[in-house]
Amino acid sequence: MEHLLSYLVPIFTSLIYLSLGIFINSENARYLLAGYNAMSDVERSKFDIDSYLYFFKRFFKGLAVSLLLIWILLDIFVGLGAGIVVWILVQIPAYSYFVFRSVRF
Repeated sequence: MEHLLSYLVPIFTSLIYLSLGIFINSENARYLLAGYNAMSDVERSKFDIDSYLYFFKRFFKGLAVSLLLIWILLDIFVGLGAGIVVWILVQIPAYSYFVFRSVRF
C-alpha cells in the first residue's frame, strides 16, 4: 500500500499538466495565462495566441506523459529514494526549455 501511495504525487502532477494542455484555449487564455491576462486589448491583438497555445498545449501534454513515465522507470530501476530527487531535477531542464521557447512569442 505504501508503494502505491508513492505514485499519488506524480499522478496528480501529471493530471494537472494534462489539464493545462487540454483545457486552456483562446477563449479562457485571457483569464488563465500569466502575462497574457495583464496585456491590454491592443497588445493582445498583436500577440499570436493560436501559435503560442499550440506550443503550450503540446509542451504540457508531453510533460504530463513523460514525467509519469520517468517516475515509473525510476521506481523500477533506481528506487524511490534516489528516484524522487531525479524526478524533481528532470523538471528543471523541461521548464528551462519552456521559458526559452516561450520568449519567441
